[in-house]
Amino acid sequence: MSAPANLLTVWADVLLGALAAAGVRDVVASPGSRSTPFVLAAARHPALTLRVVVDERSAGFFALGLARAGGAPPLLLSTSGTAPAHYYPAVIEASEAGLPLLVLSADRPAALVRAGAPQTTDQTRLYGVHARAFADLGLPEGTDAALATLAQTARWAVERALGPEPGPVQLNAPADKPLEPVQARTDEERALVDRAAGLALGGPAPRARPSPDAAALAALADALARAERPVLYAGPLGADAPRDTVLDFARRVGVTVLAEASSQLRFGPRDGVRTADAFDWWLGESPTPDLVLEVGATPTSSRTLEWLGRGARVPRFVVGGTRRRDPAGTARAVVLGELGDLLDAIGARVVGVTRERGDDAFAVLEERAWARVEACLADAPFGEAHATRCVLERAPEGARLVLGNSLPIRHVDRYVRGGGRRLRILSQRGVNGIDGTLAGAAGAAAASGEPTLALLGDVAFAHDVGSLALAAHAPGPLVLVVLDNGGGRIFEELPVARAGVDMTLFTTPTALDLAAAARTFGLAYAEAAGTRALEGALDEALARRGATLVRVVVPPHGAAALVRAIQERA
Repeated sequence: MSAPANLLTVWADVLLGALAAAGVRDVVASPGSRSTPFVLAAARHPALTLRVVVDERSAGFFALGLARAGGAPPLLLSTSGTAPAHYYPAVIEASEAGLPLLVLSADRPAALVRAGAPQTTDQTRLYGVHARAFADLGLPEGTDAALATLAQTARWAVERALGPEPGPVQLNAPADKPLEPVQARTDEERALVDRAAGLALGGPAPRARPSPDAAALAALADALARAERPVLYAGPLGADAPRDTVLDFARRVGVTVLAEASSQLRFGPRDGVRTADAFDWWLGESPTPDLVLEVGATPTSSRTLEWLGRGARVPRFVVGGTRRRDPAGTARAVVLGELGDLLDAIGARVVGVTRERGDDAFAVLEERAWARVEACLADAPFGEAHATRCVLERAPEGARLVLGNSLPIRHVDRYVRGGGRRLRILSQRGVNGIDGTLAGAAGAAAASGEPTLALLGDVAFAHDVGSLALAAHAPGPLVLVVLDNGGGRIFEELPVARAGVDMTLFTTPTALDLAAAARTFGLAYAEAAGTRALEGALDEALARRGATLVRVVVPPHGAAALVRAIQERA
């Protein structure tokens, strides 16, 4: 007996419906024939927003931007062959950053694999160790059991993507021709539709969390109660980080907060909390912390990371998250779990002995460091530090700020004091790559339509220039600020710069015409080589709906020279 003609159509509807019921809201698809039934099923579903992105690599990072800004797991949908392989960099970033992500890779029937069929390769476990789970859905079957299993597998995939260790999950979906949708015409086909209705299971999938180690919590609380100069070091945290809970804990327990820009703790009100934002300039001077409570992802600054890793002399506890983060292996304990819940538990244990810890031990170091920074900035010509400050000063309350890796994220840490307006900081600190920055910013902007700014270098721009096609469709203000210093100047701060080698092998100047790129993709464009011009360009861009590309012309070697000047003044 032949299968109903509409079997593949119903199969795709059940799959996408079950994913939507489990909490998926965004589908990012790239055009391809084999994925036709699944793309059309996504387009039909009222709870799903389908976004078509031509290039799969851009699509992957666009989806990560949606995940970072919104939290729900987006679905990446590709055709067969090399198409899903272009998601690989984004899948790795999702895995290391702990971002929920689903990949639905359409496939040819198993009989065509290893048979020389076009656009066909073995897609089984394509992402290897980087995927939290994998399932091959098999060819469609019209039995009640098969349809129910398909819906259950979709929900299982969302649950695995959400935790207890969030990350990417691959579903491989073979499909045979005909791929186009078929309406039910016979009694058998109508019966299939009726049986498939209502197979979406329950409500949104729950987010599982690891259970904390009670003994480690007790040891941490005891050490914290005895400490005289404790600090809470906050590395990169997601936009949904429990900011108020962390700051309230710091206020009650009396720790000094050393907050990276990407921690969500630096920008916005911090009343009554001891803070020290210039820590990267003074860590290692006296007095030093006598206990470090570390939250968030691995610190950005190599200097700070080296100080933290020196270790056994200063008790260090890593708290929160779903995976171990201790590259140096010197932490007294790594306590996994929901950060807000863990801090509440620690605070409850310490509250009976919490006391004022005397004068702020680090206030003098902090003010001396900022004095050095301000003096050197006043002496230096307009450069990356001045431009970075200008971007932060112009960002409106509640805006999203996407920080590119290499120098931009470090500029904010080094040169911008905290407080002021509250900003949501988004950064790719999973594997710290510069790829996909523009696509990620476009995804973050698409998630809500709120003002979004991105600060990146010219090499990161060159890596992802094709994603300007995505930025052009931003629903609200999207400002892409490119610090054009003629290459990857972070290498001038590394030991290789003192090795007497040809530095263009590493800085790789791009010499791209950014104005031409903006015209090609339909973006507004501005150029600035000074503070006043940049202020005007930012104000105009933030008042405009849609995307604006702003090129900031800065001296090629200014970043490294400014760091040296500040260090020498110390």
